[in-house]
Amino acid sequence: MSGFPGKSEATDKSGGAERPRRSRRSDWDDPIVRVARGTRPPMPNLKLVVILTDGVRSHINQSRGVAVWLSRRTGAEVLELEIPELKGVRRRKAYSAVARLLEGNRRKARDWLALAEGENVIRTLGHWLLERDIREGDASSLILLSAGSLPSFYNVALGYIWRCTCAAIMTPSVIGTEPFDFAIVPEYDYPLDLSNILTTVGTPNLIVREELGAVSASLLRQFPPKSERRWGILLGGDNRDYRITAEWVQKWLGKVFHEAQRSNVDLYIATNERTSKDAEGAIRRLAANSDRVRFLLIASADPLNPVPAILGACDEAFVTDDSVNMVSEAATAGHRVVLLRAERVGAVKRKLQRLTSGMVTAGLLPKRMLWGTPRFDQTFRSFEKMGLLIEFKDWMKERRRDDMTPFAPLDDDADIGPEGFNEARRAADWILENLGDVVHPSEDERTGDRE
Repeated sequence: MSGFPGKSEATDKSGGAERPRRSRRSDWDDPIVRVARGTRPPMPNLKLVVILTDGVRSHINQSRGVAVWLSRRTGAEVLELEIPELKGVRRRKAYSAVARLLEGNRRKARDWLALAEGENVIRTLGHWLLERDIREGDASSLILLSAGSLPSFYNVALGYIWRCTCAAIMTPSVIGTEPFDFAIVPEYDYPLDLSNILTTVGTPNLIVREELGAVSASLLRQFPPKSERRWGILLGGDNRDYRITAEWVQKWLGKVFHEAQRSNVDLYIATNERTSKDAEGAIRRLAANSDRVRFLLIASADPLNPVPAILGACDEAFVTDDSVNMVSEAATAGHRVVLLRAERVGAVKRKLQRLTSGMVTAGLLPKRMLWGTPRFDQTFRSFEKMGLLIEFKDWMKERRRDDMTPFAPLDDDADIGPEGFNEARRAADWILENLGDVVHPSEDERTGDRE
């Protein structure tokens, strides 16, 4: 198998072809998804990792990131299984009934899957397990992996049916992390200190540093630089807490463009799906008036993902703070991320967030009560202490001093490890270290009664 199968490839085995995920590909687009089966001999008896996906790009990226390392460490096969796209009344019913899954009952799991249109999910997974001779209750042979709330509901339900290992990324709503054998939770969720939870700095992702050389070389061949120095700019967009306007682009990216011009540096730029039309227009205008831009990808006009190639090709990475995922990707690629602060949404909301943050700092509220932008600022501070991030204003001070050492003092206790920062790899290793301890007895063994 040459790569992770999308829904089309996976469902062919049980009959029925589906649309491909993308209309076109480049040899620098999403390079790491080509890695689907590792070359190392099996360590634990892990045969199969199944990613349950809702099609959300960030969820897929996080799940594939962990799955890649599980496969590289063990040789396990990786497949993807799309869950139904529930909408309206059906989606509300699925959410309202999901508490039944907490009873740990196989019958309740089947009832919930029937309500959530999961019959084909059951059939497809059952067919895959039969083909690979993976049996019910063999928890060390099969891992179900999911990111996001709805995929995690299916994860738990299928786990009760096949008594396999269930792993969640992030904290699912309603059911939380308790039903999972393993939960990989970013520190901005302030998870409890429990044996089934691994707290990460930022989010796991698909970046594998050793894989970046080839894709970056391909990008540079197609869009050749004129200078020996290159900077990458990854621009996010609007959400409920952050906003990137045309005025913001003109001001802050204008500063980066000015420094690039002053220092004879080439620019490689990508937006994402949340970047507004106004912001895209402002970026186009900046690029049209600059001779430093070698590559500009507007996500709304082009489905390709140039992020790994840009991160591999560039000496500096500028990333907006609306996306912990993009910051995590840049840090995983080995960059000390230059953080660009986006605009904040809502004056009243900002005041309430600062008030809550002040009460947390004073010890009047627990950290888990943080919300909005202060919740993510703690993660950025963690990256900064590890030497993996610098604020743009501090980066500018370095430029003016001609001092390229980190402006922020490094945390002596930060342990990145000899292989570099990679939370997906760390999560996979943690799962494999503890996989042998996972045991799911049958209901008969738990209760002594037949169903």
